[in-house]
Amino acid sequence: METFNLDARQLARIEAVHRGFLYQHLYAAACLFRAARSGVTHIVVENDEDVEVVLPDRRIYAQVKTRGSRLMFSDVEGALTRFNEIRAEHVAGRRSGACQFVIVSNTALGPDLAKRAKNSAWPADVTLVHPGCASPDAALPEPWETIGEAFEACRAAAETLPFSVLAPETLVWKLAGRILAASAGIEPNPNHTFVVGALPDLFEQLVVQLHDFPAPPLRYRPQEQEPALASVHHVRLVVGFSGAGKTSWVSQMALHATDRLAYYDVADISGPALASAVARELAARMFGSRGGTLGEILLPGASGTEVLFAIGRHLADDGLTATVVLDNAHRVAPGDIASLVGASQQLRFVLLAQPSPSIAQLEATLGISAERLLGWSNETAAAEGASLGCRGNFADYERLLKLTAGLPLYVQNALKIAAASYDGSVDRLCTALEERTHIVETAQELILADVFDTFNENERRAVAALSLSDVPLAQAEATTVLQRTFGTAPADAAAAYRRLRSSGSIQIFGVDRFKIHDAIRPLGRAFLNACGSAAVKTAQEAIRDLLMVALPKEHDRQRVFLLLRMFVALGNVKPLVEMATDELFHELGYMNEISTFLTEAAACPDIAAEDRFWALDGLVFAHFKAGDDTEIRSKLDRMDELIKANNLGQSERLAVAMKRMVFAARDKDVATVKRIMIELRHVLPQTPQHLRVAKYNYAHALFELGMMDECVSATLDLIAEYYDLLGLRLADVMGKNPDKIFPLLKGENHTDDLKHLADSLDLQSKAVKATGNNPGLAPIHAMKFYSMAQSLDSFARVGQELVDDFIGRNDYVGARDVIERNLMPTIMGLKLAGRVIPLRSQYAVVLAYCGAFDAADAEMARLVPYESGLDARGQWELRNQRALVAHLKDNPPPPQWQMPPKLGGPST
Repeated sequence: METFNLDARQLARIEAVHRGFLYQHLYAAACLFRAARSGVTHIVVENDEDVEVVLPDRRIYAQVKTRGSRLMFSDVEGALTRFNEIRAEHVAGRRSGACQFVIVSNTALGPDLAKRAKNSAWPADVTLVHPGCASPDAALPEPWETIGEAFEACRAAAETLPFSVLAPETLVWKLAGRILAASAGIEPNPNHTFVVGALPDLFEQLVVQLHDFPAPPLRYRPQEQEPALASVHHVRLVVGFSGAGKTSWVSQMALHATDRLAYYDVADISGPALASAVARELAARMFGSRGGTLGEILLPGASGTEVLFAIGRHLADDGLTATVVLDNAHRVAPGDIASLVGASQQLRFVLLAQPSPSIAQLEATLGISAERLLGWSNETAAAEGASLGCRGNFADYERLLKLTAGLPLYVQNALKIAAASYDGSVDRLCTALEERTHIVETAQELILADVFDTFNENERRAVAALSLSDVPLAQAEATTVLQRTFGTAPADAAAAYRRLRSSGSIQIFGVDRFKIHDAIRPLGRAFLNACGSAAVKTAQEAIRDLLMVALPKEHDRQRVFLLLRMFVALGNVKPLVEMATDELFHELGYMNEISTFLTEAAACPDIAAEDRFWALDGLVFAHFKAGDDTEIRSKLDRMDELIKANNLGQSERLAVAMKRMVFAARDKDVATVKRIMIELRHVLPQTPQHLRVAKYNYAHALFELGMMDECVSATLDLIAEYYDLLGLRLADVMGKNPDKIFPLLKGENHTDDLKHLADSLDLQSKAVKATGNNPGLAPIHAMKFYSMAQSLDSFARVGQELVDDFIGRNDYVGARDVIERNLMPTIMGLKLAGRVIPLRSQYAVVLAYCGAFDAADAEMARLVPYESGLDARGQWELRNQRALVAHLKDNPPPPQWQMPPKLGGPST
């Protein structure tokens, strides 16, 4: 799940406000739990004060304060003024009994406030209490430092109540929700008051509300963008396969809902009897303790819809609403559901259903659109995996979510299989599932087999052939795949799509694009395998061919990934080698998909020497980008051997010479660098393009040799040449976003030149920084050009380096802005898996530099489940970032840099 936001400061303020309210509501709940034994008659919330405790002879006014540091006099000055006004009301006799005032704080008093409280001028009836300080009255609990401690104290108090049916923590959250509603003046406590004598009835009502709901999981993990249970909508329809977590969601949401609730599993109730069955149970549930009212509702001979109407009328009289959850609604005729939900507007309905042909009828009959739970996020799956002893990185969990559609039951079951059968490795489990080599059937396969068995032959073939594609295809494209694989006629294919859509097995995207639901695809792939290797190969070739036609017209990153998988599956070496030598191929994160295949191809004697050479070239380029020198020398030697043994041409000789020169420079081998430079002068084609590439590689070698001034000089000329080539001036770039720069470019096919300009700016920036100077705007301009060239990996890398530069200049706010405004949206939006964890750990450090330590700790805590799945370098980096956050807590950094007043900064 994305955790970035547009205004982090505003978010921090909002979080602080809600923490304060939650602490206050839990304090009021603690007062309610101890009210009866303390002689309290009423508890009032959010009236003149946060909490008012009413006793027969006096009233205690409590102001609740939550702070991150010691309590200051300025924090309570306003409360003291209001206490004077309330005291005057009591003195004048307009309020009965004595008054007592308490300021409750989660932190200790600051020195000045503590001194004032001891002064004789401090009001005698005003008490300041904080953690570790005895409460001034038995009716008031001692304050706690944190919300966690507050909840635990309330939970312990709830354990003493005689409601074994309800978990104590459930009762606490339900009561806190009721206090929240009362604070807002909402029924059933619109006067903000709880009568202590009525508390047993209140507790009993909370128990009855939940009594028939299925038990929520012991450890519930929320789904992405999870909706609330109660809403303003009269009827909602939530659809998902068995295993999607619908019942768990509704059970968990019921714990925190303040509305009146009822749950019914209608799977075995006949349609005509539905309204009557629901109505009579609902009446007994909601009005059973009010004998006269129940008799008015359940009149002899009243129909189910009449009873529901009467329930609604009495709820309206009391200013209440109720939410009724109907599980397995797909098992009841849409007309019968419509009769039930139309009986009363005071009753709101949530229908839980599995995909089936009746869903479209329900949507049409009720005039609503189905909602779908979105499944677990990568972060949630990782947390579940860690709890089960599994290990995986961000990319591993992305694969798992694709294989399971993120449906909670399927993810959880797959992780249990990984823990039991694959030594906890999520990567190995995913590989086994993808290759259909796993030996333990998953819950997903067992549950959805019943769905698959209902399909006819054409429908099974459609699911099978299209299961190879995890990206949406147009209907014409899908039909082409079916025709080539199974000879299915277009009309038969269309009929299959319609039925598959009604069963929820097809997901629609836009106007006419669709794909097989991720949860169903494994069953389709199993069926395709059973049809034989020829059918599998034909389907793969059909998808490959249509993508090769479509991609030049409409570039789509996910379709490129699919095409690569088809090339690998079919053993198509030539196009893979050609793509691996393209710099942008590496920038877009495609190399990880095919590196294993290229390694095998490079070692296969049956493959042409030229293809083997360029496979090695692509692998060496990837090693350079990753900073992994261990494999480069041996691969360069093999490339030289292929050139000599097979008399390869000039392009191959130039490619290996350029890379060997840069590698020698990294090794500080000046002699070899000079020798290769001399050799290249004699063989390098004297075209502008070749010369620019050579100049860059020379400059790169100078950088690696530590000759920074020479590198800066070389890149200056190169940058000027690329600006001229693109028709740009520096003024065209200053302060402008890419969308304003694109129209200024001259000529066509700018991608390579934009990328090389960005490379040159980046190299110059590094050289300037190495001399101890400030590179100015060069890194920012490099990011712009990388963005324009779609060089996403370099964009992210330079962006993270820019963040470090900002931190080095004590501009923590600027560093945070770069991450939140530029890097997070790109990396999380495109799921650049290799960059996600490093960026988020860096973000945590930046938050710590900004003083947002709670947010930094929370971000680091969310990364813990990934740690065991990272390689040694990734684990080391994450540990270092965590240690830096801890260090900054005890050793604050220098103050935030401020812009000088003459440049528009704050004046003193």
